[in-house]
Amino acid sequence: MLPVFRPRHRLHRLLTALSLLLAATLFSSAAASAFDTVILDPGHGAHDRGAAIGYVYEKHLALDTARRVEQLLKKEGLNVIMSRSRDVFIPLHDRSALGNSRRNAIFVSIHYNYNRGGSGAGAETYYHFSSSYMLAAYIQAYLVQRSSMTNRGVKSANFHVIRATTKNPAVLVECGFVSNSSERARMMTGEFRKRIAEGIAQGIIAYKKSN
Repeated sequence: MLPVFRPRHRLHRLLTALSLLLAATLFSSAAASAFDTVILDPGHGAHDRGAAIGYVYEKHLALDTARRVEQLLKKEGLNVIMSRSRDVFIPLHDRSALGNSRRNAIFVSIHYNYNRGGSGAGAETYYHFSSSYMLAAYIQAYLVQRSSMTNRGVKSANFHVIRATTKNPAVLVECGFVSNSSERARMMTGEFRKRIAEGIAQGIIAYKKSN
């Protein structure tokens, strides 16, 4: 059953989100996998700063956002495992190994984006295997609805952490562009990161309830 959105100020965004969830349902006939554990993977860390402009580093934004998602999911009674809870570097194969290490789990890697021209804007969610599409679609829909960012859609990709995580649904979320001055100003505020975290958490919970 698709989640019901209550009408708000931006009807167009909500219709887009509903269309995305409908597409997800049509794309995959498989129901959401039952799970009780969420593995959160904040991207980068330590010497690997990720996307960076000045002193704004993706590694810090991703970790802060993941911690906020962690707290929201725990309040819903879910078990949460973090690939890192501080500013340390975790190799990609260790991240995917963690994604495969638990039964009845999902894997969500959290990142912030970058475009050299500075023209990129909005949020997008990636999957590799079709069995992960529904999870990506739910997270993308709620993330866009909660943050009011441009909807860049759900896309297939070959990123290692979602390609090598084979035993559980796995997605990678890009929560806006560090290289975009307007989005960067927003993501530097705790309120905006709170909205991003709420969107990701709400998408995960809706995906679980769809099972």
